[in-house]
Amino acid sequence: MFENLLEMQERGVRDRALGRTLADNPMSKPNVLPITDLQEWYSMFDAWRFGWSIEDAMAGHIDMPREGRASPRAYTRTV
Repeated sequence: MFENLLEMQERGVRDRALGRTLADNPMSKPNVLPITDLQEWYSMFDAWRFGWSIEDAMAGHIDMPREGRASPRAYTRTV
């Protein structure tokens, strides 16, 4: 199952890079993928979402302030 979770994370990364949204999580379509084990299903759902979130953050899609500080993009460095 560990390999499946890593594959699902990678799929989330690829899906975000392709412009898909959180609503496109393949595990959120139970009519396509029947749920037989709720814990396994949620693990796969969460792995995809985690991969998607990593790519979203790395690509700079999240511009929210962290811990009361402005986004790093708000700063300009002069040399």
